[in-house]
Amino acid sequence: MALEGDLKADVLKVAHHGSKYAASDAFLARVLPASAVISVGENNPYGHPGPATLEMLANYGIKVFRTDVDGNITFETAGQRIFVKSQK
Repeated sequence: MALEGDLKADVLKVAHHGSKYAASDAFLARVLPASAVISVGENNPYGHPGPATLEMLANYGIKVFRTDVDGNITFETAGQRIFVKSQK
């Protein structure tokens, strides 16, 4: 995967339910989101999200929101600050 251009984002939707293949160090270093969302079913048989992915996100200081833990997650902004609401 070529990582070119500006990839900076405030919020990242983590791919593939946070599996071990969801992100790489190179990708996270370019995006550097403040928050990440993992859409994942509770007690799923695949063990998602993967422990390695959660550890990698934590190493970058990224606040993680998970649908299996936090329920419905909403991000709102008026252009300056981002507000997060979760509901389970």
